[in-house]
Amino acid sequence: MQNEATSVGLNINEDKTKYMQIKRKGIKDITHLKIDSFIFENVENFNNLGSILNADNKMNIEIAEKIAKGNKAYYVNSKLIKSKLLKKNTKMKIYKTMIRPVVMIRPVVTY
Repeated sequence: MQNEATSVGLNINEDKTKYMQIKRKGIKDITHLKIDSFIFENVENFNNLGSILNADNKMNIEIAEKIAKGNKAYYVNSKLIKSKLLKKNTKMKIYKTMIRPVVMIRPVVTY
């Protein structure tokens, strides 16, 4: 592994490199993976291009995070939305451009 990494100009960093094992029922968890002289840590979930992936393949963590981000976006703009000086159309533009995209947009992943 080290030879292949150095052949393309990469260095392996044990502190930053982690792995995730997709679990099945009856499979034991491995806490660390040892390859050559490197020891990599097992993680339960991680953020990849804006999507939260986890070992159980459940979406509840990602959904909860998107709801929290949507609430933050709303409260940042709440003075504008509650203002009586702005028209309904202006408030809808604020919602459609600043709040809804935070909750709805999924990253585009190309392979």
